[in-house]
Amino acid sequence: MFNLDREPLFSGQPMMLEDLDHNLLERYDIENMRVLSIDQVRESLPQIERQLATLQAIVDEAHDMTEEIEVLLETLPPEHPHVVEMSELLGGLVAHWQQTIAKIEKEGARVAGLDPGRIEWHGVVDNQLMLYSWTSGESDIEWYYGLDEGFSSRKPLIEA
Repeated sequence: MFNLDREPLFSGQPMMLEDLDHNLLERYDIENMRVLSIDQVRESLPQIERQLATLQAIVDEAHDMTEEIEVLLETLPPEHPHVVEMSELLGGLVAHWQQTIAKIEKEGARVAGLDPGRIEWHGVVDNQLMLYSWTSGESDIEWYYGLDEGFSSRKPLIEA
């Protein structure tokens, strides 16, 4: 028999930080965590999507450059000017990577994967701290999962 007076165990309702079950705040370091509303997440998505594409391009270029350095090192010493130049270029890519990640994190997002691209943001769903989830190819933020769960546990957001 169903108890109709109980709240459903699963509804997927996005909420505001003020709606978070305050008994759970002690479990999380909220002060060092940016918790966003679904509207804030959606507003940031186009910019985050561009930054993700930049990261993916950096990874491809760094992979190619690393392979080229390996080939060079088969015939040239590490101190050869061409090897040094390629190494410095690779270092520049790493710096660009770090700057791009910093831009993404400044928006309150986190890269969860590159192939396919996956992004997550902290948010409140059903009075609980959760992760909003987006994957390349999706047109909107329509999924979430728990902090202790993984991408394969995504559940749909239900919005009124």
